[in-house]
Amino acid sequence: MHLRPLIIMACLCLLPEPVAVASKPAISDPAPPGTMETQPAAGMFLVAQRDLRDPHFSRSVIYLLEHGPEGSAGLIVNRPSGLNLSEAITGIREQVGARYSLYFGGPVQHGQIMMLMRNTGQTGLIRRVVGDIYISADRDVMNRLLAENKPPDELHFYVGHASWSAGQLARELQGDSWHVIEGDPQAVFSTSPGSLWERLIEQLEPDGLYVLDQTGQTGTPLTAWIPALSDLPAQPPNN
Repeated sequence: MHLRPLIIMACLCLLPEPVAVASKPAISDPAPPGTMETQPAAGMFLVAQRDLRDPHFSRSVIYLLEHGPEGSAGLIVNRPSGLNLSEAITGIREQVGARYSLYFGGPVQHGQIMMLMRNTGQTGLIRRVVGDIYISADRDVMNRLLAENKPPDELHFYVGHASWSAGQLARELQGDSWHVIEGDPQAVFSTSPGSLWERLIEQLEPDGLYVLDQTGQTGTPLTAWIPALSDLPAQPPNN
């Protein structure tokens, strides 16, 4: 089975062995979506801060698959490729693959397809991430799920993933690259997650009100025009 030349820079590599992510079951179920946390963990979102300029991760929302002393791994969940599964992989009938969008999961291993799914029991080829969310990169698992007509709001396909070496993510968090919040499975499996970053960042970093600056251009926050209370005179000046 091969990728069409239209997409990806490498051939498809659906692994015969389970991917080495989320090898340990989560200890507890996730907190309510949007809950602010201080430490990353499987099942949480990394939301790129507004000023993160890395082209791989700017305006991205990453669903963490695992996080530990040896490193971290996750999937960008808000970047549709514009292609469906049958357009990307030969041998999948249009009436089957057209139901499933293909997402860019990250800059690592562009030749690998990973599947994120819900309501699927754990087996030797399917690993639990947290709650009822599971991950696999096995070809037989893909064929079975497609044959079972798994609904698109319970099965997403990603090409590539994101990963961090030991201590790398902690350094990025110290550098204010990411917001860490509890993940939202409903948002992950939405059939239109492209606007997820915009919705979350408005809660995490509100734009606020803007006024015209002296050149007539927009973009100056209103707060920049308001002096601090400590700078105001105790009494109004006499005219």
